[in-house]
Amino acid sequence: MEQAGMPTRHNVARQAIDEAVALSVNMEEFKSELRRRGYQLHFDSSRKYWGLVPPGWKKTIRLHKLGDEYTRERIEERIADNDISIRAVRLRQRYHIPNNYSLKRRIDRIMGRSGLEKLYLRYCYELGYLPKYRQNPTKLHIALKEDLLKCDQYSEQAKLLSRYHISTDEDLSLHEAKVEERMADISTKRDELRRKARRVLPEEEIMETKEQIKELTSELKRLRREMKVCGQIRERSGHVRENLATIDRERQKQKEQER
Repeated sequence: MEQAGMPTRHNVARQAIDEAVALSVNMEEFKSELRRRGYQLHFDSSRKYWGLVPPGWKKTIRLHKLGDEYTRERIEERIADNDISIRAVRLRQRYHIPNNYSLKRRIDRIMGRSGLEKLYLRYCYELGYLPKYRQNPTKLHIALKEDLLKCDQYSEQAKLLSRYHISTDEDLSLHEAKVEERMADISTKRDELRRKARRVLPEEEIMETKEQIKELTSELKRLRREMKVCGQIRERSGHVRENLATIDRERQKQKEQER
């Protein structure tokens, strides 16, 4: 995914580090800039390798794994090369209202959808995470920066909504009920097969029964994942609506200023 230019934890972390380095003249300012972007830092002098945790994640990224420009020594060198005048740049940027960026007209087809499906397809579009369309991470609206690290999850949610034509919260609840019913049926059938496999049977029949159990277990795993995705949709739909509303307000404001 990273080789294809899609946003990942690593290339978003590189971008954050580059921005923080460019606005710092010492290590304390560098750390402050990263914390302001929501990163947890593991920069203790006792550590062999520095690391950070992106917002919304738990796993630490070791900086030296991001490339030669991101080792502890190289970051210190890059900061030392900065001129003191960049502090003025930092102050201007801190109070800068982000620009809005033109999007390709593929959005017209998305806006023709409805309900939750439309909501999530548009969000993935804004994140640059739909096929044949890539958003430049450096020009992403600031309201979406944190969710850029979760774009795989939003894409999965959009696919589920499209696959089952789910438009409303009621549709989502009905789908969850169907999945739960299907899971209960599969669990019952699997229990029966497990009891059968414990009987004294020909080896061939035992192997066939175990293969059926394996297939049912795989299907249960898929359905549990689907239930989890439904829960994520229910949990995040308000956040998605709020972010898109913010983007729309600022784009409308910019249009009015340009008239």
